[in-house]
Parts: sequence; structure tokens; C-alpha cells
Amino acid sequence: MVDLIITDSNHVDVRSAVDYTLDCAWGKEENDFELVVSGASTIDAGAYIYIDGSECGGVVDAMEDQLTAGVSTLTYSGRTWHGVLANKILEPDRGRDYLTVSGTASTVIGSLISRVGLDGVFDAVDSPTAGAQTIKSYRFDRYTDCYTGLRKMCEANGLKLRLAYASGRVNIWAEPVAHYGDAIDSDLIDFDATRTWRKPNHLIGLGKGDLAARVVVHWYADAKGNVSQTQSLRGVDEITQVYDYSSAETAELNQKASEKLQDLQSEGEVKVTVHEDSGIVFDVGDTVTARDNLTGITVNATISKKIVKVSDGVLSVDYGAE
Repeated sequence: MVDLIITDSNHVDVRSAVDYTLDCAWGKEENDFELVVSGASTIDAGAYIYIDGSECGGVVDAMEDQLTAGVSTLTYSGRTWHGVLANKILEPDRGRDYLTVSGTASTVIGSLISRVGLDGVFDAVDSPTAGAQTIKSYRFDRYTDCYTGLRKMCEANGLKLRLAYASGRVNIWAEPVAHYGDAIDSDLIDFDATRTWRKPNHLIGLGKGDLAARVVVHWYADAKGNVSQTQSLRGVDEITQVYDYSSAETAELNQKASEKLQDLQSEGEVKVTVHEDSGIVFDVGDTVTARDNLTGITVNATISKKIVKVSDGVLSVDYGAE
């Protein structure tokens, strides 16, 4: 059985639940949860729900009351801890174009948490398993949300962002990305993989200015997905898209257009399901190699979403990868 702890609106533990259904997701796009608890007790607005010592939990923001044949079903929803971060924006300092950081990961993350006013909820700590990590000089996108910014900062330094609720606080830290390749027995995971052989390989970036005075840059990808300003694929093999970033000067437009084209070179999309008895646990940011021996298809993907579900006391985990 997996106990769910429920607090009051002051975030003091008031009870635990074992008979409940929980759907909790975090990573790309989804950072929320939905909860149905059996019994007559209600949950306060703004309460915390969490599985102790895990990344699964968040803040209750809404309730739906369904009354059918005299029986009331209460469905609670809200932001996961990741969603709390995603609802804060990292702004540059006044008079500065960008926010730039460097230093020990726990110090950098702590300063960013404080910057967005969440130091009353989160504690930045060193990795419990890997110790202190280092963030090399990193420049955030302008006005990015805090969760996306933290994840991209970690990714640029070969790290992944981790969170866990314990003793009334959400611990947050960075640790090295794990790479799962041939070490995984293919019998332990199922995957649904889409392989795209020819992807957009010519990106025309449009920046500041109007008509003939507008800033225009061209970026190309070759057959191996390498991005540069040299074209190698032409004719029917050339697939062109426009990237509109109307506020950008040439330097910024070149950076963003090259990053965008590199993102488009992803080998494919993968949905990974890990068998419950496998003992394998991925985190958002880890990489995995999925292979089907029949077709020979191998897709290298990064875990971008984690979905935890609890029903009838049984916890299951699904992953999205790209």
C-alpha cells in the first residue's frame, strides 16, 4: 500500500489516505495532478498532498463535486511541485538583457528559488547520491518559467533536476543524468516508437525589421542531423520551414534558429512503459535507448514526462520520451 499524506491549508499533516486514486504528472507540458479520496472527509483549498520522500505531490487548487443518486464524489486537482515552479517567471535584472548564473548547483538553484519567492516551500540541497554539482556560466532565455529554466540549465550541464518532499519541505537538487542503453533488457520495457527519416533540414529565421530590412538567417541540417550554415541537402531532400522571432537581432536570431533546427532533428518519439517488476526507475532528463530486434529500429530518447498513478493501493509509472 502507498500512503498519501494530506495537510491542512497551513500545510500541517492532518491525515493519511490508503483508499484513493491519484494521477500525477510532471515534465514537458503536464505538471498537475488529479485525486479522488474515498470517505466523507474534505481537503482544504491550498492543502498539500504528497507521498513522503518522493517527487509525487503538490498543492490543491480546485475541487469538482459530482452528486449522483445521493452519492458525492469529490475530485481534487492542482499543481505538482513542478507546476508550482512553472508558474513563476525568471526575469532579467533591471537594466540587463539576460539573467546569467554560475557556481555550485545548490547555491545557484537556491538563489533562483529565492528570486521567484518560493524559498518558503523549497530547500536547495546537494544531491543525496552524487554530492555537490557545478553549474558553468549559463544564460537563461528571457522571461522563461522557472521550471523550464531550471531544467534547461541542468541539461546544459549534463544534469537533471530532482525534487522530493520530506519533513515539511520540498528538497530540490541537481544530479548527473543517467544513460540507459544496452544495459536494459528489452523484455523489461515496452515502447511505442515513431521513426522519422527525413526531418526539416532548412530553417529560415526571421528577426527584427520590416520587409527588405528584416533580419534573415539560414540554418541547415545534414543527413546525420548536424546543424550549420552550410547546405548539403537539396531538391526533394530539402525540407524548409520558417522560424519567426520578430524581436531578435542577428546574433540572438542565429542562436535561437540553430537551437530550433537542432530540436527538430530528434530521431523520433517514444512512449516507454516499464514493467512493474523490472526495478527500473527513470527520472525526467535521463536518456534511454529503445530497440526492436525484429525491425532493427533503435531510437535514442530523453525522458520528458513522468506519469505516476495510484489505484487500489498499487503504484504504476509511465514515461514519455522524445
